[in-house]
Amino acid sequence: MSWNDGLEAGTATWQIASSTNPRIRVLAGPGTGKSYAMKRRVARLLESGAEPKKILPITFTRVAAEDLHRELVGMDVPGCTELFGRTLHSLALRILTRNHVLEATGRIPRPLNEFEREPLVADLKAHGGKKVVRKKILAYEAAWARLQHEEPGYAKQEADALFEDALVDWLVFHKCVLIGEVVPQLYEYLRTNPLAGELSEFSNILVDEYQDLNRAEQDVIRLLSQSAELCVVGDDDQSIYSFKHAHPQGIQGWLGGNPGADDFSLVHCRRCPSRVVEMANSLIAKNQSRPDRPPLEPVAVNGPGMVKIVQYSSLGAEVAGVANIVSAMVDEGVPPGDILVLTQSRAFGNPIYEALTAIDVPTQSYYSEAELTYEDARRSFALLLLLADREDRVALRWLVGLNGSNWHEAGYRRVREHCEDTGLSPWEVLAALASGALKLPYTGGIVGSFIEVTEMLSDLEGLSTAEVVDRLFPEELDHMHDIREIALEVVESVDDEDWKGLANGLTSVVAQPEIPMEIEDVRIMSLHKSKGLSAPVTVIAGCVEGLLPRRPDEDMSPTERKAYLEEQRRLFYVGLTRVAAVPVEGKPGTLLITCSQQMPVADALRAGIKPAQQNYGTAELLASRFIGELGAAAPPAEPG
Repeated sequence: MSWNDGLEAGTATWQIASSTNPRIRVLAGPGTGKSYAMKRRVARLLESGAEPKKILPITFTRVAAEDLHRELVGMDVPGCTELFGRTLHSLALRILTRNHVLEATGRIPRPLNEFEREPLVADLKAHGGKKVVRKKILAYEAAWARLQHEEPGYAKQEADALFEDALVDWLVFHKCVLIGEVVPQLYEYLRTNPLAGELSEFSNILVDEYQDLNRAEQDVIRLLSQSAELCVVGDDDQSIYSFKHAHPQGIQGWLGGNPGADDFSLVHCRRCPSRVVEMANSLIAKNQSRPDRPPLEPVAVNGPGMVKIVQYSSLGAEVAGVANIVSAMVDEGVPPGDILVLTQSRAFGNPIYEALTAIDVPTQSYYSEAELTYEDARRSFALLLLLADREDRVALRWLVGLNGSNWHEAGYRRVREHCEDTGLSPWEVLAALASGALKLPYTGGIVGSFIEVTEMLSDLEGLSTAEVVDRLFPEELDHMHDIREIALEVVESVDDEDWKGLANGLTSVVAQPEIPMEIEDVRIMSLHKSKGLSAPVTVIAGCVEGLLPRRPDEDMSPTERKAYLEEQRRLFYVGLTRVAAVPVEGKPGTLLITCSQQMPVADALRAGIKPAQQNYGTAELLASRFIGELGAAAPPAEPG
């Protein structure tokens, strides 16, 4: 199959695929066929004789990379079997490991899982408190370029520099890396090594979802493409990652740094029902800072679709309502894999997941590290890591701090100081303290926790891998079902007492959770996680003020508040446009938007929602303002 088979000459897709300009920008709204255009461009490059290994597609997820490879193989494009897309993080880790950069800087590529950051934050809280520490970690991962116009590199403020020193010391001591820091490290490597082979390794680079790259990531692309042709694809209306310092100005201003570049737009939304397209256009038009650009254009053949907006009296009623609607659809023959449930808080997502599994609807949760939502599952996972390797300092730090005030920060600080004075490991120091061979003041609490950990490990020693899984992730605990199934799959591929193989296999899934390519379950996830996905039935639950949009931080300036609100609106826009209409398959495209009028105050506060008012432990909620911005195409809200 040739690259231009079925393409009409002169169309935007044909122009994108055929352009020989060394610099190309493609602005592509949701469902407009950007992935299709990229695949055709890669096919043309291969057919033109480009060396497959010198073509680098950068994708947002591993699934997107695998999808690109699979479709090129399906097109029977010459050389396609040698071409693989990569995420920017996997590329960074590959280059840093290949060139021994991490090794030279004393770093070990053991990723820090999201929940394992908690004791790290506690240990560094002297740098402004936990909230500030979390923000500084994100800024560090962005190479201190918090704004689009800032140059990445060194910390520019003394407080940031001191924090970076403390953070890196912690990571080096615990022999781990933050998943997000490999890109800044790659940037520093490329910037300071102008003769690095990677700077001329590729002839063609294609970047998907460019609007989601922060300034440091953009500069990595700039450095890698100095000797290569570059095509960036994205949509500033879908820029939703300011928390990692990615801003829509990155793709909006790209032409200014690349004069003479070709500029193309894809506007026909082939995915969504026409009614959803009209609602999405009405919503996003409220963002005043977006450049003047044509709206998405619906495709008539998709039809209007089915849209419903429902307000329930309580969180419990909303959960039951969503579960009943989904269950009824499945009973009527809708495949569970065709249903996508989006919500910005586990306060809504977890109860919906539990309600669906209780009535035997196949369901999978895809919140970040969703398998480790519960503390006992996290404890079991950390115990498995420590069973496999007593020198896993991250797992040990998490376990011994779990039951302590502020993660036993004060006691652990004394343990760490002794380690650094003597060269002993934390396990060795804690073992000496537990046996009485060593005395350190004010460490009684953490030593008690260590003794409990050693007792739990002792119960696991001598067991087979299958028996360890049974002990750590019991079959009778429903909330451990998913991680147990993953662990049992890993057991089949390792030796009988290969605890390290079991730990490594489980870690690879937990550290980098991905959506599988063959979907058989109802999927529940955040709106952020849904980027790049679509489904014939999409439910957006928990659409209340304080959650969508979230309440801005009190210290934000008026300008920052406006930008924050606009990003929250873009997030809702992303959610709306996940709906896929496939009329020829009897799938009109269904959108259900739900909200609650009340919920328990404790649940609201845990979700970060500041209630409109409280009444005897019940939070009174308001429907999201965004529902009122969906325009005339939206149906009136109805009571549930």
